Amino acid sequence: MKKLKLTLLLSVLFMLVFGLAACGGDDEPAASDDKPGEVETDDDNETADEPEDTEGDEAEDAGEKYEGVDLGGRVIRIANHWDMTPTGGTELSDQFVQRHADIEEKYNITIEYVEVTWDEKIPTLTNSILANEPFADLVSITSDQASALVQEEYLIPINDLTDMNTINLSDTLIDIGTIGEDLYMLTQVVNQSGGLFYNKTMFDQAGLDDPYDLYQAGEWTWDAMLEAAKELTAGEQYGLGSDGHGLARWLVFSNEADILNMETFEVGIDSPEALEAYEFFASLYHEHNVIKPNDGDNYGDPKRFFNEGLVGMVDGYSWEMDGRSDLPFEWGYVMYPKGPNASDHMVPVRGVEGMVIPVGVEDPEMVFQIWEDLQSWDIVEQERNEWFEIISPTMETYDTLVAMQDSIRKNYYTAYDLEDAFYEMYDNIIAGTESPAQAISRVKPEAQARVDAYLN
Repeated sequence: MKKLKLTLLLSVLFMLVFGLAACGGDDEPAASDDKPGEVETDDDNETADEPEDTEGDEAEDAGEKYEGVDLGGRVIRIANHWDMTPTGGTELSDQFVQRHADIEEKYNITIEYVEVTWDEKIPTLTNSILANEPFADLVSITSDQASALVQEEYLIPINDLTDMNTINLSDTLIDIGTIGEDLYMLTQVVNQSGGLFYNKTMFDQAGLDDPYDLYQAGEWTWDAMLEAAKELTAGEQYGLGSDGHGLARWLVFSNEADILNMETFEVGIDSPEALEAYEFFASLYHEHNVIKPNDGDNYGDPKRFFNEGLVGMVDGYSWEMDGRSDLPFEWGYVMYPKGPNASDHMVPVRGVEGMVIPVGVEDPEMVFQIWEDLQSWDIVEQERNEWFEIISPTMETYDTLVAMQDSIRKNYYTAYDLEDAFYEMYDNIIAGTESPAQAISRVKPEAQARVDAYLN
């Protein structure tokens, strides 16, 4: 699985990162460090054919559905906190450079990439909107940032710019780009992950069923994870490693509960399903003692423990696979186990990044049209799969990454001033100073007040 050439790796990185999806989430790095985006597919991973150099077939081959319009040399500006200017050097990146040039010629435009620092991006955007001179036609921001700008009516709904029945975006892409009831964020590909790394060698030596096999059989549940964790916990070795905060969130989502109801905006941490998750969370620490205590670095320690063979399982993301290519044991990656209330497995998503069109942009319908034409819709699924091939140690891991793209559970609660609302609650449950019920009853009123204040 790891014998693909470096040129392929570079090609996939370029094509998919340029796809304008930065759908990291939770603990993933900033977009400048993101792995390429992902979209589910059942293709057989054959390399895309070189587009024919035939002008008449150009639009069809590129997947363009619009006729060209002469915009009189207009400059279309696309802004991000890293330089998105396409560069060639490989077969696939050369194709995209050519696609870029073709779109510029088709519309008689110049596409200019604006680089603005992360800290200055939102102030620059809001100030330019207030001056009725948006500094860019398309700006890449996070869902948290987009939610705040939607509250101020600073962004244009894509629904107002195109027929949603003919849009190229899949239902999943539309869903993750939707804030409230309207689509605001544009991404070409989905790049979501969130599951469990597990030490296959450790499982084999303990005579335990492989989690992937249990997942395939529909038996990968909280109870199955707990039983494995108990078997693997002995002496200095533990069944699980975690920062605690991520584990609490994932258990809530995996029991089909929401931290915030995105329709009623009611904080949902006291629902029966959420309470069940928090009680199971507490039991892992205090009743079963299967989670290895961290040494002071709650983010880094669990990952290090796994790499050193001190824990059997650790939650994590696909981008971490590169750093685990040379571990002295076999490992796998599996969906997060489903809770008693869940009908299926899920991938929790609490934040994404995508392109938005600011209020005040000239001819926003044309800006959206140009964005759609620029995207490599015809090859993006294949490129996603090739990236999965590169990072996956086994076919089982590859299949898991593909399946994750169709299992997204979105809850953008952090966009409503709830990013840090539950930190103390989780810490107290981990420390045993509060029961889940006590912590929930104390925290919910404050959390709900934050949401209400944000909305008002």
